[in-house]
Amino acid sequence: MKIKKLFLLALCVIFITGIFFAGCRRDTIASTGGFGPDLLLLPTIQNMGDRFPGAWDNPGMLLRSVLFSRLLKLDSDLEPVYGDLAESWTVSPDGMTYTFTLKNNIKWHDGVPFTADDVAFSIKTAMKSPQVNGVIKSAVNCIRGAIDFTADNSRTAADAIEGISVSGNTITITMDQASGTFLLAMAQFNILPRHKLEGLNPLQLNSSAFYDWPIGTGPYKVIEFIPNDYALLEFFDDYFGPRHQIRQIKLTQMTENDYPTRALADDIDYFQTNSPDIANAAIRNPNYRAFYTDIYFIRYLQWNSHGINSENDPLNDIRIRRAIVHAIDLQAIIDSLLPGQATLINSKVPVSFDYSNRDVYDLGYNPERARQLLNEAGFDFSRTLRLSCYFGDQGSRDFMDALVYYLGAVGIRSEWYLMTGDLVPQLYENPEYHLVLAGLSAMAPEEAYNIFHSNTINTSLWGNIFPTNYRGLDRLLEELWVTVDAGRRRQLLMEIQRVETEEMLWHIPLYSLRNIQVFNTTRVTLPPELVLSNEWTNYERHLDKWTLNPAR
Repeated sequence: MKIKKLFLLALCVIFITGIFFAGCRRDTIASTGGFGPDLLLLPTIQNMGDRFPGAWDNPGMLLRSVLFSRLLKLDSDLEPVYGDLAESWTVSPDGMTYTFTLKNNIKWHDGVPFTADDVAFSIKTAMKSPQVNGVIKSAVNCIRGAIDFTADNSRTAADAIEGISVSGNTITITMDQASGTFLLAMAQFNILPRHKLEGLNPLQLNSSAFYDWPIGTGPYKVIEFIPNDYALLEFFDDYFGPRHQIRQIKLTQMTENDYPTRALADDIDYFQTNSPDIANAAIRNPNYRAFYTDIYFIRYLQWNSHGINSENDPLNDIRIRRAIVHAIDLQAIIDSLLPGQATLINSKVPVSFDYSNRDVYDLGYNPERARQLLNEAGFDFSRTLRLSCYFGDQGSRDFMDALVYYLGAVGIRSEWYLMTGDLVPQLYENPEYHLVLAGLSAMAPEEAYNIFHSNTINTSLWGNIFPTNYRGLDRLLEELWVTVDAGRRRQLLMEIQRVETEEMLWHIPLYSLRNIQVFNTTRVTLPPELVLSNEWTNYERHLDKWTLNPAR
């Protein structure tokens, strides 16, 4: 016990106090003396260098939300309850027909009128493009005629498709099979202009000329762009929605490690991070505050069921994989490394979600149970487990050290190494690990579980690490994909978690993480109705009510 306490005390060296704990709902921050420029200062988003990032593969983040519009918009619970481009919409009782009536007098940033045909053209282009978020891709592929259209290389987005019809400012979409995530997808799917997309290769859309200077129908348009330096956006005076009080937004090229330095100089107004070290360093400047937000973001140990170099896998019994977690005092570790940010999980669903199954197998800390399971399963204690991690931050390194320590306490020999460089071959093609610390951020639970479908495993790189003859989740996943009823979807997700934890445990759940959003609250005043949510989504941020307190 004394050794354990000393070890945890060592971990606490990186524990930095000072983050302000607050709920997602904000109180309006009163302005004090103004300073800084009269524009919102933001970092550029991932993959923005010599051109703007794609709009469909990772559809959220503030930049995409202000440049583009969608048919619908999410609330802070990620429910598609608001209209964006759509004035109104209806869904047939069987979930097979969606009718969207669009708002009038919408313009693209170049002044060209927006039409329902732009929506149809965008959807058909997305069917052909590989650079589309999985939830969106699955949803549009359920449209009648989508599969044949995608497979026919002679057809383009200019050609008709059976399931999409346009009449005036109304677009009707008929499904070949129901989709439980179609409205969610339409609240995430950024609509792009036909007159700019036409003639572009959908297979290479992200590297096309469109993203050299993209236009949308969102509240802000690009007015200046210096590749690998910054982009300047300005409020679009012909925007169809409410006027915004912040006139300009400047996005400056920087990495996450630059955020604290920028914050100490009051040179960044808002950023999001999953690193408490980054957030804590930024709020050393008293002008900044950090807020935790519950999102679908988890960490787990990914099992390589094929072993290393075709060796006999030492973890092929689920009892051994359970014992791994029972051996680790995860609560003590996250209390030291991730205070207020992490919560233990027993499945791949964070406990903050209402479809989290609280009755699945409990993976809680129990070293005696771990030893018992290891002995029952005939674990070979002479073997050395090879662990890995592809997160390079100090907290993750300390976490891996803790894993090695706790496994050793129950007699399991282990070592870990850091993956660097191109991760795909290391993770899936030539894996040299038994377990790797991995992470997942999801817009919908399908993103977390679809990889377990046998067809996905047997037609992708997942087949290099997962068992290829398992069919235990196929029926449940296939029903989930076509289920619209919220109650039935919840039942299916609860059962999926039961099967995951009772029969599989291929992704060994560890903890969920809350996202940290950091604001310069002396310069930026946020409206009281704002409820901070998942920054990777297009939720209602009430950006029109944000105000700045610049130097006068």
